[in-house]
Amino acid sequence: MGNVQSSLPAYYNADPTNEAYTHSLSKYVDLASAAIGAKVIKASDERFGAATNLIKPSEPTDDAWVTRRHNPEADWVVVRLGSSGTIAGFDIDTRGLDGTHASQVSIQGCLASEDSVVDSHGNVEGAEWTELLPRIEVSANSRHLLALWTPTSDAFNFVRLVLHPDGGVARLRIYGTVALIRSQGECDLACVTSGARVVSASDETLGAKEALILPTQASATDSSNVRGWKTRRSRTDEHHDWAIIKLGEPGFLTRVEIDTATFDGDQPVRASIHACYTELESPERDAECFWYEIASRTELNANMCHKIDVQLNDVPFSHIKVVIHPDGGVSRVRAFGQRVAEIEKEAARECAEAAAEAVVAAEIATDSNDSQDVADASSSDAPSDKPATPKAPARSPPSARAKPQTPQKKPTLARVESSADETSESTTLHKKSKKADKPEIRKKKAKKLESIDVKSDTQFSSRAGELIMSLTSPLPAKKRSRTRSRADDDNESVHTVDSLGKRSRRKAKNTTA
Repeated sequence: MGNVQSSLPAYYNADPTNEAYTHSLSKYVDLASAAIGAKVIKASDERFGAATNLIKPSEPTDDAWVTRRHNPEADWVVVRLGSSGTIAGFDIDTRGLDGTHASQVSIQGCLASEDSVVDSHGNVEGAEWTELLPRIEVSANSRHLLALWTPTSDAFNFVRLVLHPDGGVARLRIYGTVALIRSQGECDLACVTSGARVVSASDETLGAKEALILPTQASATDSSNVRGWKTRRSRTDEHHDWAIIKLGEPGFLTRVEIDTATFDGDQPVRASIHACYTELESPERDAECFWYEIASRTELNANMCHKIDVQLNDVPFSHIKVVIHPDGGVSRVRAFGQRVAEIEKEAARECAEAAAEAVVAAEIATDSNDSQDVADASSSDAPSDKPATPKAPARSPPSARAKPQTPQKKPTLARVESSADETSESTTLHKKSKKADKPEIRKKKAKKLESIDVKSDTQFSSRAGELIMSLTSPLPAKKRSRTRSRADDDNESVHTVDSLGKRSRRKAKNTTA
């Protein structure tokens, strides 16, 4: 391949020896794998090998996409990824092809509707191709693990592999990060399409750990890397194996599912689920991380999906650990729950709705008060058949004061709280005068309410404040006054000479009365 880092700085060789067990692309997901739903849409030619071989999750065994020779232009194949996502690197595998491999390849990507049509030139309807990997040379019978220096910022769901001019490629891996499509309510947070990934496992000799989070159902015809996670046999009863899964997003878990499909006789005896919360990629690097057992040991049967309700439903978790006793194989693990971000969004929406309802209630209360004031004002302005209360004569001008005039006497109104020995005549006069002064009393009440409203307007800047004041006030507006509290009595009852003297004199006065 040569020094691709210096000639083409857009990417670098992530595994120059082709022997590394882990590399810089190990933490990413193969978006072009048929195991997560990737599909070959169209190919220019498939004379010596089907294009569907490119997206097989298994290792190549003399199966590859191979086109006819002497192509005057270039051959291409369009693949729809299993999930939309950003691209971090590629694996162009030509193992098994010696002399029939493509000499040069390039890769483009685009984002379009999943049901978009691909024309005869390899173009997706309504989308334009973006160059992800420029034209490079490839070697025979080798892997070309190429990582981008900077993963793409845009998400893609279609890629096009172009052979210059023809030839064959055994496998195509597109490594990247799943673009999360947040659904409402409960979802599988431990699925690769939700952004989950398997961080580590104690052993995966007979089955890849990444198979645990695949969205498809395991089948007996699948390869060992797709059927499920399977460990070697152990020789001690106390042995156990484990696999740690990072959830797509932290969430509140409600139930988990452990599926042993395709495993009959080699499934674990029992399994338990633990969970933790950490902001790091791997909990093993967090010294303060603590694992909680959310599902105790459960016996597992062959070819069965075990649904288990978990504990600590009100605690958010970011990772789960599947522990099998003592060993065996598990095809899939599901962890259903609700995202923390979604619950916080719902809580914020409920608070906003409550605030809006409070504003509406305040407006309704204000409208009702205004209508009551208008009704009182109209009743006071209406003509009354009752005799009006005689008014005092207006003050005369200076010229008219020279002439003595006989002053008019105002009718004496009876006290509201009359004594028991008042005559019936004064009581009758009191009732008549009270009825006659009713319009004036109403006007005084209206003025008093207006003054109270002005005070409340200056004290609160919003209608919501008025509503709070009216709800928290112990007395109506017309009777609102400062009452003597027990705290005031306590303040006055401080053991001082003045306070004791005042209290004794008051007591003596009452006794004398």
